[in-house]
Amino acid sequence: MINDENSKIKDEVVEVEIDVRKSYKFPKEIKIIKYKKCYLVVYTEGVKWIVLKNSNELKVFKSLQAGMCIEDVLDDNDEESVMNVIIQIEAKKFDEAKKILLEQNNMYIYLTNNCNQRCKHCYMYAGEKHYEELSCQQWLEFISNFKKAGGHGITFTGGEVTVYKGFDIIIKHAHDIGLSVTVLSNGILWTKELIYKLSNYIDEIQVSIDGYDKDSYYSVRRYDGFEKAMETIRLFCDRGTHVSMAVTPLYDNLDVFLYKFEIFARDFINRYPNVYIKLNMELLDGREVILTKSQNVIYKKKITELINRIYPNYFIEKFVTNFPQKSIRYNCGFGEISVAPNGDVFWCNRIHELSSNMNVITHSIDEILAVSKQIKKKTSVDNTKECKKCAIRYICGGGCRMDYNNITDVDSHKGEWVYSCNVKEKIYDKMILSNEYFYEG
Repeated sequence: MINDENSKIKDEVVEVEIDVRKSYKFPKEIKIIKYKKCYLVVYTEGVKWIVLKNSNELKVFKSLQAGMCIEDVLDDNDEESVMNVIIQIEAKKFDEAKKILLEQNNMYIYLTNNCNQRCKHCYMYAGEKHYEELSCQQWLEFISNFKKAGGHGITFTGGEVTVYKGFDIIIKHAHDIGLSVTVLSNGILWTKELIYKLSNYIDEIQVSIDGYDKDSYYSVRRYDGFEKAMETIRLFCDRGTHVSMAVTPLYDNLDVFLYKFEIFARDFINRYPNVYIKLNMELLDGREVILTKSQNVIYKKKITELINRIYPNYFIEKFVTNFPQKSIRYNCGFGEISVAPNGDVFWCNRIHELSSNMNVITHSIDEILAVSKQIKKKTSVDNTKECKKCAIRYICGGGCRMDYNNITDVDSHKGEWVYSCNVKEKIYDKMILSNEYFYEG
């Protein structure tokens, strides 16, 4: 019986009973990476790795990899090193490593570009309608066809979803046919009656706040709506709906904003621990916001520092949730369907930066999904020059495809993508810190 008090899964002690005559047959696709004082043993075709703390544990693993049984390895090495390696192998079923590809078709729907606010940072320049919008009936038919074709979830956004006539009908329908429903909203037009009516049809609602009080909110969103948006959060919480708060600080006076927002956030988290505050880490060009790359680097650094202060485990937890069912990440999600208010189809939710060659009126959902699958494959790490030989390509996913050269012409792009990676060591750190989260439950 091996009992390691320091290794826990979901706060439970890991206990495994092992025959000392046991030997392992590991997959061939394994690479050992020396990083800092550790060694990462990575299964390069999936989301499995073990962390060896020193050269003694490395020697143990290599002996087991060579086919030696546990008993013989114990004879040649100290017991602690052997136990530390065995526990990880057993807890992660490392000898059973396999590639897991979880295909879920999710979609963004921009119901309207119409909005009741004029936020300075809005990259959609939402406000007035830019073009003819699909009717409620057209959306209902398209959503039904998406579900029949294997659709999993839809995020509804805008503009502001609540200004679209019939949005409530669409949300109910999506839920009733079995789709996961997420709604992005500024929270202003939600009445108590409307929340009561729709809360059971929404899996998650994200309410944008962008401030810590009335004045800071107004300075960004040009609307006296702070208390109303906060009330919407509270009412959805009371109904048991999963709620998150989206916050996008502006670059101007950022230090002052973050100082005061941290005070607000700590108090809010104490009162509403189930509401997650999502701080935006990059400012895209918007209505009155244009940042240089160097400014965005500073912006990201300061936002990251704040997140680490209010949510110390945020980045590790986020890293873990990127791998549902231990499935691989073969790209950043580029290729998922995003639909503009007029039905134009894009392959990223940053639709304002891309061109469209398809429309839900002129193309069937099967045609759209077929192209979506091709785009995902075309932009995968296996088709990226630097990524395809990387041992952690399916763990990293290759970075944001919107940073790739010529991504706006993805449909006509030929050959491999060129991407300069600068995050590998950050991924190694996360792999080490999150190691025990990936033990088999």
